[in-house]
Amino acid sequence: MHFAPAARGSHRRRATYHDLKIAVDTLDQLSRAELRALWMQEFADRPPACLGRDVLALAIAYARQERRYGGLTRPVTKELDRLLAHALGDSATDTPTTTPLPRAGTILVREWQGTTHHVTVVDDGFLWNGQPHRSLSSIARAITGTKWNGPRFFGMREVIRENRRGG
Repeated sequence: MHFAPAARGSHRRRATYHDLKIAVDTLDQLSRAELRALWMQEFADRPPACLGRDVLALAIAYARQERRYGGLTRPVTKELDRLLAHALGDSATDTPTTTPLPRAGTILVREWQGTTHHVTVVDDGFLWNGQPHRSLSSIARAITGTKWNGPRFFGMREVIRENRRGG
């Protein structure tokens, strides 16, 4: 790695942007100091002092791949957060607040007043009648003309009915 002087008359040196633009597959060849400098470029913040070379390299590689190929979808992120909280013993998040959505490509079918409706799950929402929608609830509302819970309308949630007679 090449270093350029930080300022005139300064004995400190810093890595230039061009020098820090290093391919992901060469990160394992860098020193801890070089990875810390690269971390500063990637995250615009100082890395935690406790992180070793391997973790620094993995985090930098992940950040670069996420920028290039995109990160996790919002439902996946929420589910991972819920699982982490469960693993750490946070009882407030033991039960999921939302029903996990089916995989992209799944086709949901619902009959309403003699018409069969097909909704395709895609990465960033749903397709119905060739139009993208962000939620199942908006599709259910368009189909019925009234406000519905989308996952319930498409049979993805159980309707819980309590026995109110005290039995």
